[in-house]
Amino acid sequence: MQPVPEGSPALTHRPAIDGLRAIAIAAVVINHAFPEALPGGFAGVDLFFVISGYLITAIIAADLAAGRFSLWAFWQRRIRRIVPALAAMLAATGLAAWAILTPADFYEFAKALAAAALFGSNLLFARDVDYFYAAEGAAPLIHTWTLGVEEQFYLAFPLLMLAVFRWRRASLLPVAAAITLASFALALWLAGRWPLGAFYLLPTRMWELGIGACCALLPPPRRVHGWLAAAGLALIAAGFALINHESAAPGAWFLLPTIGTALAIRHGQEGTLAAQVLGWRGLTGLGLVSFGTYLWHQPLLALGAYLWFGPLPVWVSLALIALSVLLGAASWRWIEQPVRRRAVLPGPRTLVLAAAAALALPAMAGAAGYARLLLPRSGEEARRLEALQPEGVHDHIVIPATGPLGFVLYGDSHAGQYFAAARAQLGTGALLSQSACLAADGVSNRAPGESGAAACTGLPDQLVDLVTQRKVRTLIWAQRWERDLYGTASGQMIGTTTGGKDAAVLIAAMERTIARLPQDVRVIVIGNSPTAWAAGPQLAQGWLRCRVRLNGSCPDSYPAHLAEGREISAALTRWAAVQPRVTYVDAAAPLCPAGRCLLMQEGRLNYYDGSHLTQRAAAQVLAGIDPGTIPR
Repeated sequence: MQPVPEGSPALTHRPAIDGLRAIAIAAVVINHAFPEALPGGFAGVDLFFVISGYLITAIIAADLAAGRFSLWAFWQRRIRRIVPALAAMLAATGLAAWAILTPADFYEFAKALAAAALFGSNLLFARDVDYFYAAEGAAPLIHTWTLGVEEQFYLAFPLLMLAVFRWRRASLLPVAAAITLASFALALWLAGRWPLGAFYLLPTRMWELGIGACCALLPPPRRVHGWLAAAGLALIAAGFALINHESAAPGAWFLLPTIGTALAIRHGQEGTLAAQVLGWRGLTGLGLVSFGTYLWHQPLLALGAYLWFGPLPVWVSLALIALSVLLGAASWRWIEQPVRRRAVLPGPRTLVLAAAAALALPAMAGAAGYARLLLPRSGEEARRLEALQPEGVHDHIVIPATGPLGFVLYGDSHAGQYFAAARAQLGTGALLSQSACLAADGVSNRAPGESGAAACTGLPDQLVDLVTQRKVRTLIWAQRWERDLYGTASGQMIGTTTGGKDAAVLIAAMERTIARLPQDVRVIVIGNSPTAWAAGPQLAQGWLRCRVRLNGSCPDSYPAHLAEGREISAALTRWAAVQPRVTYVDAAAPLCPAGRCLLMQEGRLNYYDGSHLTQRAAAQVLAGIDPGTIPR
C-alpha cells in the first residue's frame, strides 16, 4: 500500500470538507443550546475526529513518501493551528468566570482551566465529570475534552506512522486498520464498565480518528459514486436523530455519523450532488470558522445559563450562538490566519515561547484557583459572610495514622460538613464517609451496579474495623437521612425514608451496625440539617449562587415546616430516647428558631451551597454535644 501521493485529492483544499465541518459545528451548537431539538447533535465531534484523522494522516503520509517529514515541523503546524485561538478563549473565559462564578463553582472551573491549558481536560473529566450533567463550574470548558483527545493523537500517531513507515511502508494501512478495530472493540467493552473513560479517552476515541486515517491511506476510488456520498450524508443525519445522551458512547450507533463522514469524504468529489450541497458558500464559510466557533460557543452558552434562573430564553440562546459565530470569525481572521501564515510569530522559537506563555497563564491561574490561592470576585463577599467551603470539605476519608482518636465522624457529605468544626471543638478525630452514601448493616441507598455502590455498602465494615482497632469510644453518625433503601444482599429496593416512611428499616440496620461495635462506644446521631434548597428551586445551589442570577429573588429564610428530613429526624429522636448508648442531636434546633429556618443568621450564611452547612453553622449544631464526654 503506497502512502497518499502529493497532489492527491486528500491534500488539495476541498470545499466539501469545510461543509462537513459546518454540519459538525452546527449540530454541536444546536445540541448544546437546544438539546431537545437535536438529541444526537453532540456527535458532531465524531465528524470532527474523522475529518481530523483523514487530513492529518494524508499530510503525514505525503511527507513521508516525499522524504520531507519532520516531527518538529508537524507539531509546529499544530501549535499554530490550535494554541493561539485556544489561549485567547481560555484567557477571556477565565476572566469572565472570575467575575461571575461563586467560590465553589470557581474551584471546579479552575481545575478544568488548568487541565484545558495542558490539553488534559479529557483525563480530568474521565474521573467524575458527566458530559451531559457537568457541574456548573466545569460546564464552560466541558468541550475542551476534544482538544485533549486530538492533541494526544497528534503526539502519538505521527511517531507510530514514522516507525511503521521505516519498518515497512506497505503496513501503514493494515496497522491503522488494526488500531481502529481494536479501539472500537475497546470502546464497546468499556462503555458499560467505565462510561466516562469510554467517552473521554483517546484509546476509545482512536477508532473515529482511525476511520479518517484509513480513508487517507486507501487508494483513491477508481470511480467516484455520488450516491455513496449522498448515503453518507443520510447516515450522518440518521446518527443525529437516533443517538441521544443515553446511548453508549462512543458505541455502535456512532458508526452512523462516522462511516457517513468517511463516505462523504471519499466519494463527495467535485461534480457530485453531495459536493455541491457541501460546497454551498454559507456552509463552507461556517466551516472555515468552525474551530473558533467551537471554542467560543460553550463558554457563552454555559455562562449565559449561569446568569439565568430556569431555561435561557430562546432569543438569548440565539443571540449567544450568533455571537459565538462572530467570535469564531474574528478568531479566524485576526488570530488563526495571521499565525498560520507566519505574519505573526514567524520564527519557531518565538512561536514556542509565545505559545508556552499564553498557555502558562491560564494553567497557573487554574492551579491557583484549585489551591484556593485565587478566589473569584465573589470570594470577598463569601469570606465576609463566612460562607467559604470549610477546609477539607472534599475529603471523604481522613484517618490520622497514629495517636488516639477522640471520635469517628461517619456518614456522607453531610457528615463531612461537620468535620472541620468537630476537630476545632472536640479535638483529634477521623472522618469516614462517602458522598451520597447512607450505609448500615444490610442496607444502603445505592442500587447494585450504580457507580460507587460497592464502596458504599462496604463502609459499615470499615467503620467497625476502625473503631475496634483504634479503640475509639465515640461515633458521630451524620447523614442526609432522606434516602431510598436497598438490601445489600438482595439488591432490591426495600423502602425509603423520605417523609419518614420505612424509618424502622433504617433503624434496624443502624442497630445491627451499632451492635457490632464495642460495648463502651457512645453513639451520637445528628439529625437531618434543614438545607437551603428547601426554600425553593432558586436556592438549589445555595444563596450565593442565587445572588448571581439576573432574574428571581433570594429569600434569607423559610417556614420551618418545609425543612428537609423533619419526619425521619423525628423518628430518630424517638428511637434514640430509648437507646442507652445513643444520643440524638437536633440539627434544626439552632438553625430554625421561632418557626423559620434561617439561611442568613446574625449577618452570616448558614449554608455554603444548597444543602451543606458553613463551618460556623456546623459549630452551632455541634454545640449540642458536651465536649467533656469526648475522650481526647
